[in-house]
Amino acid sequence: MCSSFYYNCLGDKTCSDEDKSCSTQALLTSALTVPNGIYIYSTLTTYQGNLAAFDSTPEISGQNICRGEKLFSSLVNQFCPDVWAFISTESVPLSSFATSFSAPINLPVFGPTGLQLASTWDNFTLGSVSLDRPLSDAGLGTDDFWTFAGTPGGGLAANNCNIGSDNTNIVSGATGSAKSKNTDWLNPSAATATCDTRHRVLCVCFTPDSSSAQAQ
Repeated sequence: MCSSFYYNCLGDKTCSDEDKSCSTQALLTSALTVPNGIYIYSTLTTYQGNLAAFDSTPEISGQNICRGEKLFSSLVNQFCPDVWAFISTESVPLSSFATSFSAPINLPVFGPTGLQLASTWDNFTLGSVSLDRPLSDAGLGTDDFWTFAGTPGGGLAANNCNIGSDNTNIVSGATGSAKSKNTDWLNPSAATATCDTRHRVLCVCFTPDSSSAQAQ
């Protein structure tokens, strides 16, 4: 039976016995057993570079993308309440997630099924150390994805599809590699794709750090 315990369930897919996202028992078990940390999951849909087209700001637009795909992802921690797109913007580069979104920077970063990618958020984004494993080894697929981020540091790259507003082949956006664990995985060799092409978006899910929020 389809449970409304946590999310509203839509269609046969989410009401199947195998779908943990629509099972009260599986959700409770998941909440008790998954390690505490920041979780990364991938959209199933691919998007052109105009990622800011889904709301009034690039940040909320990306959040809408990721919220819409969370339930159907392979994310084991469906209870993490805060969801944001793993995209650098003019206002919030990846390195500023702690100050802007209260991301818990001292907790490990995991793939969707709980395999560790990095010991802290800074180790995941700043490019000072290699990842523990490539994203592809943590259940995040092998295809490239939009980041609009430069390396090192994860700040907004010069190639950013006009800050997520363009979906033409005239401009480009920075992409990341799921197959690399090198320090430049966010944007290896300054990789780009024209903004009319379609790529995945990675999403970040976590419980906000109250100490970070109080410090803002």
